[in-house]
Amino acid sequence: MKSPSDGIDRVRAAVGPEKTGRLHAMTAFCEAVAVAYSGGVDSTLLAFLLARVFKKRVQAVLVKSPFLAAREEAAALSVATALALPVQVLPVNLLAADGVRENGPDRCYRCKGALMDAVIQNVGSGWTLVDGSHAGDAEKDRPGRKALVEKGVMSPLALAGWTKEDIRRTARAFGLPNRDKPSQSCLATRIPHGTPLDADLLQRIEAAEDFLQETGCRHVRVRWVSGGARIQVGSTDMPMVKAPAAHARLLARMKQLGFSEIFLDPVPYSAD
Repeated sequence: MKSPSDGIDRVRAAVGPEKTGRLHAMTAFCEAVAVAYSGGVDSTLLAFLLARVFKKRVQAVLVKSPFLAAREEAAALSVATALALPVQVLPVNLLAADGVRENGPDRCYRCKGALMDAVIQNVGSGWTLVDGSHAGDAEKDRPGRKALVEKGVMSPLALAGWTKEDIRRTARAFGLPNRDKPSQSCLATRIPHGTPLDADLLQRIEAAEDFLQETGCRHVRVRWVSGGARIQVGSTDMPMVKAPAAHARLLARMKQLGFSEIFLDPVPYSAD
């Protein structure tokens, strides 16, 4: 029979006693914790550690919006089920949030703020709201980070100095099902600033990425460029989309989805 210390010992083995202690200290005062959950490895590991290792009362909250691909929602729910993490799906029409549809340079800031407002209102008082940002995120000038700070959302992993590699190493130590999942971003990031966002365009981009993933591509981005699409895939995926038969099917599907021009980026895409 495993002792209660087994979980902590695994964390220490993965990231060392100092970072383990910092994370524990960051969450020591929290009894009930709501985790802004995306299904990615960062928020999954945080929710898992809080619930299983630090024995907190945890509620994962997955915001369902036009910017979340259906495949990502399904994957997030599957991971939560596999780990027995309680998860609530919260529908939020982020396209209706102030300044989001216009897709200006501050779109991410406005969107993240509206998203967190919805989660805060939903969970109510008595819960500490946290997200899975890590130290690498905190070092970057990301508008979404500013919104998190303004809304009072705590980022325990970032505050404890955990890097992306720390997160992946710990996720592997516990065998989390999404431990090697490539980093994802919302569908709105596929559309350049200044181009208004609408549900139809987002759905077409989602369908194009679904098609590429169904062909076996792992790292995929389809970006809107003046009526056409710039396709980015990982280095290991490039041979699949360049094969003549596969390339012909890809072009046919993209035309079917209404993309007037299709450009395959020769530079491999890297998620992390």
